[in-house]
Amino acid sequence: MPHQIDQSGKIEATSKNTILCLSNDEWIAVKIEAKAKRQLQEIFRRNGQPRNFVLFTFSAGLAILLDRTKHISRIMVDQEYYGKEAVIKNIVLKMLKHREGPLEINFGNIGKKALAHHRAYAVATGRLKASYTVGLKELYYKIKMTEVGKRLKNA
Repeated sequence: MPHQIDQSGKIEATSKNTILCLSNDEWIAVKIEAKAKRQLQEIFRRNGQPRNFVLFTFSAGLAILLDRTKHISRIMVDQEYYGKEAVIKNIVLKMLKHREGPLEINFGNIGKKALAHHRAYAVATGRLKASYTVGLKELYYKIKMTEVGKRLKNA
């Protein structure tokens, strides 16, 4: 069975942290800080690419989460951005191009009963602590690994 990934707090909600949680039997959750999201959003705006902010930030968060779980080869990501799954998968794979071993990424409806959903929500509400907190520097580094990211100027 593939590991499941769910999100609590949308990327575009820049006043709130976003939690990405991966689980099966065990779990790991990364927190993308609201401040980092606002800073990245401003970078994308200044570079005339405001629409790319959400997909690239979400993809960078997924890549950072998957970097911390190198033994996983199959994941099911909750369908957060309907119709953009192929783009997200492509971006994530570019960000993980140095990862060893195969990685199968699928998208589907995880559902409210999934452990990933419950853990992501518990971290978002403060009942559990995130395994790792992601800031601007790490997100920006991952985004710069892509063709779109290479064209971004941080001025």
